[in-house]
Amino acid sequence: MMDTYIFEFNKEIFDFLQKVVESPGKYNPVYIFGKPGSGKSTIIRSIFKPGEDVLLLKPSELADLTFPLKEEYRYVIILDIDLVSFNDDWVKKFFIQFQDWIDAGTQVIVTGSQPPDKLDIPERVLSGIRGGVSMGIRKLMRKDREEIVSKMFPDLSEDIRDSAIQSRSETIRELIGYIKSMEIGGGAEEKTEAHLEGEQFRDLVKSLEEDMPSITQERSIEEELREEYRAKLYVWEMKGFNCERLKKVIDGPIEDITREFVSFTTDVQRLVELQRRYGLIDPALLTDEERKEIETDLFNPDKILELDRRIGELEKRSELKTNFSRYLDWEKGLDSLVSGKGNQDVLSFIKDFVEKKIEWAGVYGIVGKRGYGKTHHLNAIAVELFRNHPQVIVGYAGLPSLIQNPEGMLATLSECDIILLDDVDRISTKGGVDLKPFFKKNSNKCIIFTSTRSPEGITGLDIPDNRLFVLDEPDLEVKKAMLKVIIEMGDYSKDVDYEEGLEKVKGGFYEVEFYANTKSRRVVVEEAEEEIPSEEKVEEIEEEVVEEVKEVEEVGEVEQVVEEQVSLEEPVEKIEEEAEEKAVEEEKVEEPEKTKVSEPPEEIKGEVSKIEGYDINIENVNLRITKEL
Repeated sequence: MMDTYIFEFNKEIFDFLQKVVESPGKYNPVYIFGKPGSGKSTIIRSIFKPGEDVLLLKPSELADLTFPLKEEYRYVIILDIDLVSFNDDWVKKFFIQFQDWIDAGTQVIVTGSQPPDKLDIPERVLSGIRGGVSMGIRKLMRKDREEIVSKMFPDLSEDIRDSAIQSRSETIRELIGYIKSMEIGGGAEEKTEAHLEGEQFRDLVKSLEEDMPSITQERSIEEELREEYRAKLYVWEMKGFNCERLKKVIDGPIEDITREFVSFTTDVQRLVELQRRYGLIDPALLTDEERKEIETDLFNPDKILELDRRIGELEKRSELKTNFSRYLDWEKGLDSLVSGKGNQDVLSFIKDFVEKKIEWAGVYGIVGKRGYGKTHHLNAIAVELFRNHPQVIVGYAGLPSLIQNPEGMLATLSECDIILLDDVDRISTKGGVDLKPFFKKNSNKCIIFTSTRSPEGITGLDIPDNRLFVLDEPDLEVKKAMLKVIIEMGDYSKDVDYEEGLEKVKGGFYEVEFYANTKSRRVVVEEAEEEIPSEEKVEEIEEEVVEEVKEVEEVGEVEQVVEEQVSLEEPVEKIEEEAEEKAVEEEKVEEPEKTKVSEPPEEIKGEVSKIEGYDINIENVNLRITKEL
């Protein structure tokens, strides 16, 4: 039954709507126009059946809707848009709903009696229609009327049949009405002279139609469509799109033009989506030349595949850059780095590297004891690369960021242009990660690492001496800088000259921190208005503590030391362990064994540390009782 309504003049529309059914949302929106009675609604109703996924709206029904709609549909069909009564408030809500349908991939089909450029509807709604595919149903020609009569009215009398074919009916509805009126009127009734004269005139027209009129009418329809396509081409060209492929066919067969315009419209929709994705990318990732090239291609439908690939790569690089930037301490760049006189070679290397005076290839290492500033130096490199070379993707990681998912993090680092790895010896020993395959795989890239010991056994590479930089112990100026940071970040007394005696401190950051803690604690005790215990009381406390410690299993000889002032050489392993625990919450830091003697239980430590007037500290098996003055 459906074939009854498909003829040569509307077959193109029917075939196109079948494609729309197969790929809803691909051609969006679709506007079908033609004179009233041309069969727009008939074709649409034969393809789209109202149901759960199809919303079909007449003008009166559309005006009664309240937006936004809660229901979701796969197809929304709006009939006779030019008959809808619009008002400003309703138009605004309808346009928002219209865009929501398009964005959600809901296929929108609209019909009307006029081409888009002649529609008398609000500009906002009209712009939405113009953004899609428009196709018109042309007026009937003689051959169309003949085909319709043959298919729909095969039993007509010859005189009515001939009269219908020769009529000026421009739509199916007009032709059917003409045939019915002829049937009701009798068709072969006797005619007056005036009627005969009119019939003679029609015979004359018939003879002329055999040569010229059908061709003229067909060309008129084609030119009307061609003008519409020219108008659309002009709009796209004004918006900046490359329309060369349309210009090549605009004067060709109308079928070729329609086919090319449908394809071009689809590509333009894809370009709009690519433009949206491109707008979310950090522009600093591109040079001015690259940015100009991409932004030009974003208006060229022939560049879609290449654009999709390039924008996909940029999205990935942008994500990498964002993720690794979270691991950096942005306040510790080169401007805050104090290397000291003994480490000028390291500082020169960093500056030359950042300025790209050194080739960005191969493996470099910064080696030094804990607290000597390795992490600060590496962080400074990362910060300066991010600031000065935004197109370069820098991967920065240490034990805290690697311990959760070592394989995944190393794979992500391998995608970066420059790789910075902090504390590779701890990653290897504490994290249990074999880094040799990673270094081998990325040896052609640029890698800078830090380590507290010789890296050969960790990296598996023979690194030249001129690419290994050994940090010396921080000099006094560097220690003063460290002390300043420690005091500013901690809860320390402000009435203390912390620099006094700093020159005696041996080591790096952790030793300076321990020194500051000790000096601050001593001042607090001195300020406390408490009675200093007698010598007898001191001896009594010492004996009590010794007895407590002797009860611990496998405790060896306990060395008792009573000092008049706090020792600056007190071991710092405990502070180092606390720093490790803060950096790696999941990591259980094991204190290096100095003897095979067990650690005193916590209850002993807690008890003896509460004796008033004394600072009592048990580390391993060494008991320190410091008289607080």
